[in-house]
Amino acid sequence: TLGSNPDGSLAALLEDCADAAVDVLVAAPVWSRGDFGAARQRVSAGMAATTADILSRVEKVLTALQEVQLTLPATPPPPQADAIADIRDQLKALVGPGFVADTGAVHLADLTRYLTAVARRLDRLPQAPAADRERMARVHAVHDAYTELVSALSESRAKADDVRDIARLIEEFRVSLWAQQLGTARPVSEQRIYRAIDAVLER
Repeated sequence: TLGSNPDGSLAALLEDCADAAVDVLVAAPVWSRGDFGAARQRVSAGMAATTADILSRVEKVLTALQEVQLTLPATPPPPQADAIADIRDQLKALVGPGFVADTGAVHLADLTRYLTAVARRLDRLPQAPAADRERMARVHAVHDAYTELVSALSESRAKADDVRDIARLIEEFRVSLWAQQLGTARPVSEQRIYRAIDAVLER
């Protein structure tokens, strides 16, 4: 399971998990020699255990990802082609190289849930392509607004964090549409996503 991963090799995956572990152990920037020494000590003491914990979470992510990959048709029938293309774009955004550190240790369980929701979507797609198209159009509408937000913003860290939060909100919206029984991490709707985008633009 671990050997087949978006990072390309087991060694690269372990490096990715180690990067995520450092983010856990050093959660804020350090600005003094004393703070650096303390941070270095935390990393030295906690690196192995934290990386192992993250790796156990990543195994669940990769198991869910492999289930999706096994179900994805190489050549989908025409009524399903747009949905399959949408899913492939979603997977590219969620689980590219460096996905562990990009996702962050605290959100790996969410990532597993997002991928499980994709698998549920694939299960239902052959029986209800029209309903899938309607849901996909709703996601694309909020995603287009999100894309406009990204292009309009500067690269300030605060706003970058807000943008990542909105991206997760859109993934929660997907879960609410295609796998509601999995539950969402917080209440979500198109209106909440648009309000979050407006709040960032108004700052």
